Amino acid sequence: MMKKTVLFLAAVLTFSAAIAQNGKITTATTLLDQGDAVKAKEAIDAAMVHEKSKNNPKTYIVAAKVYTKLGQDGKDDKGIIKAYEYYQKAIELDKKGDAKGKKIGKYKKEIGQALLFFGNQLTNAGVEAFNKEDFATAVTAFDGLLRLNENEYMVEIQGEKLDTAIVFNTALAAYNGKNWEMAEKYFDKAISVKYGGGDAVLLMHQMYAEKGDSAKMGDNLIRGFETYPEDNRILTQLINYYLETKQNDKALDYLNKAIESDKNNPSFYYARAVLNDNSKNFDAALADYNKCLEIDSEYFNALYNLGVMYFNKGVEQMNVANAETDFKKFEAKKAIAEATFKESLPFFERATSIKPDEAAVLESLKTLYYRFEMMDKYKEVNEKLKAL
Repeated sequence: MMKKTVLFLAAVLTFSAAIAQNGKITTATTLLDQGDAVKAKEAIDAAMVHEKSKNNPKTYIVAAKVYTKLGQDGKDDKGIIKAYEYYQKAIELDKKGDAKGKKIGKYKKEIGQALLFFGNQLTNAGVEAFNKEDFATAVTAFDGLLRLNENEYMVEIQGEKLDTAIVFNTALAAYNGKNWEMAEKYFDKAISVKYGGGDAVLLMHQMYAEKGDSAKMGDNLIRGFETYPEDNRILTQLINYYLETKQNDKALDYLNKAIESDKNNPSFYYARAVLNDNSKNFDAALADYNKCLEIDSEYFNALYNLGVMYFNKGVEQMNVANAETDFKKFEAKKAIAEATFKESLPFFERATSIKPDEAAVLESLKTLYYRFEMMDKYKEVNEKLKAL
């Protein structure tokens, strides 16, 4: 009889302890309803560590609400983020049910409805963190919102929902915080759902450049061009990528497409001219440089490159003349070389009128003025170079 009494008393004590801890949940809820989130925190914190209540989904539902209020009131900077974690914990426990595997999903509707209101708080927390340049917290908040929207507890209440603006904002926060894994994940998603326009593609490109991942650059830019064929920024970047990686045939293909789509863009003609110039296709390069200047007469790089092209051609022709053993033939070939050198002069002069302190142009002019015995101009250029 004594043994049974002891066992009964033990059971009463255990039951009383469970009641006491579940009472903490009720106390926290009451205090929160009364507007005292600080005291509510004390009660719910105790419930979250007690053996009898730490596995109760209701504990974390209340904890999430308490910490949301603390975050709103400015009494816990990470309150909203902690609340998000507590809602996650509540969902995890509710899916498991009790120790016997029963009561699974008991709080599903309650959690789902709470999350509907909590979503705005998580969004605001992300925006606030982003504005404070706390990008890690911003990523956690925005990513958390997207995850909650995908969760069956939310889907059952509001249906399937993808906030495309939050997708892009998550990527942007991750990019600014140099969290490359998250940035890639969400820029990729933004491009897939066509949100963020060409900016998403170009930011992804800059991310690959910054992390030195050149292997993914081409595929990203091709995908971007196919998604946004009218965005010349992507096309220009793609052409530059092919030029930099010496894939001249591909660069030329895209340059031709670029010119077809925008016949008045001097940059495209300039880029194609450079490509032909590098391939020693003099006439094609000359035509494109001139077309570039026809559209924009002060396009410095086109002027400078034309000067260099004629100068280099003059050097080649001078080498041909110097190889000639017949004096008359030498003189004739030298005259052609000199005439070619002279053709470079006006381009360098126009270039220096746009950028007066560009040393490379001044050096070229110095050489030419000396060659043609234009000593006044030679001295003037020489003084400019000394001043630099």
